[in-house]
Amino acid sequence: MNAIIGATASGKSSLALYLAHKYKLDIFSIDSLSVYKYIDIASAKPSKVELEQVKHYGIDVLNPDERCNAKLFFNLLKNLPSNRILIVGGSSFYLKSIIDGLSDMPQSNKNVDMYLESLLRDKHEAYNLLVKIDKMYASRIHQNDTYRIVKGLEIYFITGKPPSVFFAENKKQKLDIKINIFELIKPKEVLIKDIELRTSNMFKNGLVDEVKGLILHYPYSQTLKAIGIREIIDFLNNKITLEESKNLIIKNTIQLAKRQKTFNKTQFNNIFRGNFLELKDILERSYNIC
Repeated sequence: MNAIIGATASGKSSLALYLAHKYKLDIFSIDSLSVYKYIDIASAKPSKVELEQVKHYGIDVLNPDERCNAKLFFNLLKNLPSNRILIVGGSSFYLKSIIDGLSDMPQSNKNVDMYLESLLRDKHEAYNLLVKIDKMYASRIHQNDTYRIVKGLEIYFITGKPPSVFFAENKKQKLDIKINIFELIKPKEVLIKDIELRTSNMFKNGLVDEVKGLILHYPYSQTLKAIGIREIIDFLNNKITLEESKNLIIKNTIQLAKRQKTFNKTQFNNIFRGNFLELKDILERSYNIC
């Protein structure tokens, strides 16, 4: 099974759709926003026509008030009815988790979620609390790794066990699937221009109205903190102008792309990195051999 990863706006979806059409593949999306219903524009989700032409998994799975995590994608991939799958997504943290394996996690609840949200208003204090709870676990993660800080604290508050103890008792499960990883690289200056163009199109396509609908129907959703949504909320609350919200989305998306590239560079080994044409060529050769 092949997986295409890369920074946001790097062209992953275009390459995936081309390959899916040519080789009759289904696409498995690993994206922390496309997994949600009603978030079509902010997530840069494939169009309705594209979704009709190629079978997609991992899209429109959750309501915005539900939680997305690596285990969700793990279970979706494990239970896919097809083996002609191409994995695609910018949220490569989930792919890394799937490859490394996952433990069965305890079921969270709204009270714990609310308490964790209040703790994370000061990420430094949240990390220090985790150190007090489980120094061993905390020493293995970065103090800015919000996801793992939350996960460690969540495990402790739900089970009463330090996360290192919990993970020792709940061994990781792995999928019996070999995943070949291909990272799509785009020159920085080109990527920035594409982010600017995509952001402009998001506004033209109705981003503000989409966010208004989310606020109305899901006012407590964690998705309201996502890039492309939180900036519009600041505009609607008269904190910034519409133009400022657009510039902030561009700035924050560029920063996200930088973090994604750093993660992919440091977390994945034995992967092929190349531009659109290079990846297209090597992936076509791999499918022709099959």
